[in-house]
Amino acid sequence: MNMNNQEKTTKSVPTTGKMDMRAALIMVLVMMAPMLDTTMTNIGINTILKDLNSTVNTIQWVTSAYVLALGLAVPLAGWLVNQMSGKLLMIIAQIGFLIGSLASGIATNVPMLLAGRIVQGAAAGIIIPLATTLMLKMAQGQNLGQLMAVVGLPIVFAPILGPTVGGALIKFWSWHWLFYINIPLVVAALVLVLMYLPTFEPDAADRKPFDLFGFLLIIGLFSGLIVAVTNFSSNDIFGQMSVLIPGFIGIDCLLVYIVYAFKQPDKALLPIKLFDNAHFSASALLLFMSGLMVNGAMFALPLFLQNIRHLSVIMTGVYLIAQGAGMLVTRTQVGKLTDAYGAKWVVIISLVLAVVTTIPFAYFTTTTPDWLILTMLFLMGLSRSGVTIPIMSDSYTGLDPKLIPEATVTTRMAQNIGGSIATAILAAVIASYEGNNVATTAMMSTAYYHTFIWIAVGTAVAIIPALFLSVKTKEAA
Repeated sequence: MNMNNQEKTTKSVPTTGKMDMRAALIMVLVMMAPMLDTTMTNIGINTILKDLNSTVNTIQWVTSAYVLALGLAVPLAGWLVNQMSGKLLMIIAQIGFLIGSLASGIATNVPMLLAGRIVQGAAAGIIIPLATTLMLKMAQGQNLGQLMAVVGLPIVFAPILGPTVGGALIKFWSWHWLFYINIPLVVAALVLVLMYLPTFEPDAADRKPFDLFGFLLIIGLFSGLIVAVTNFSSNDIFGQMSVLIPGFIGIDCLLVYIVYAFKQPDKALLPIKLFDNAHFSASALLLFMSGLMVNGAMFALPLFLQNIRHLSVIMTGVYLIAQGAGMLVTRTQVGKLTDAYGAKWVVIISLVLAVVTTIPFAYFTTTTPDWLILTMLFLMGLSRSGVTIPIMSDSYTGLDPKLIPEATVTTRMAQNIGGSIATAILAAVIASYEGNNVATTAMMSTAYYHTFIWIAVGTAVAIIPALFLSVKTKEAA
């Protein structure tokens, strides 16, 4: 009997280095489509907007809905992995992403596209954290650094490949191929998962009821705020019911959740006691605010390059390679600096660099030299790695190990939902200056001037919570 159980466990989670690396490479392919999808779609926002006769304010939901659904699905993924086989959950999520991609590709209007994007985002919100969780289980403390380096490849290359591939697809086919291209990637990954991925049966001791009430409150909180911001941008009237009602729903959901989490600390999806740790509180807030610099900027930059610089979609993708290259250069060094000196000064210096490299875009025009724009994009990329990586690392500093799973869920949600709110805010800024009619060059220049000023100011404000991140002294090191 003991021998049978041992054989079952071995089959469920293999421990040989060779099998670990093969599974890690499968995970790279599994995560590739969801990771590329956001950057590819951003490059096509302007084309989709024109083809579907939409507005910036409406079409921003193509990005916001995806990122919001992704962020809200993360806690669901953390619960589901303890309820069913990890392999089965991955298969279901991939099929969901496949259906969402197909629905987005065949869309002929904005509502159809949004429906597909929501399905895509929810599936991606399960796939990405699930892939990391399963690899951690498989590593079992061995070859962890090597495995995580392999699994991290999609994160490194998505900002470089996404805009270029997306631009080429639109140039030679149509924006629909931004979603069709996912189909062969997902099918190939699905076949490999079916053939080679272990089952990852859940431990019965980890099973617990899902906090449905708390989950619904979180959905109401963030959805209400995003809808309020979007409706406000339509006519710049704060007092209208279409703004006040969703805004108050969001605030009420927040207040109810705080009371609920205090009274039911063991049931709450996101425990309030996480925020007793100053480093975690600062990290969660910073990850939420980093959406303005990361997701918001990635939404605004392609629109700026196409509408102000009049670049084609494929050239816009080529330009954005500079930003991805900057991220790639600093990715490994930032980790070493954080380990040596703590997150505080690495993040603060990176935020200052981000502000300095964002402000020039408010003043760039059609006559600005190409080399200057490319240089600023590269420097902007350098600063991005110096923000997200140290903050993610510092969110676990001094935290009770029992709270690590909840902390992981909270930080991932903060980052993704912050990005969706940031995108909605920037779309509102652009729409408020462009108006609903055909915008003149002067109107568009004014709109993007204010957009990048908003990004710069939001990034500068983030320096305040960064002061509460950890710092390592020479004695501690």
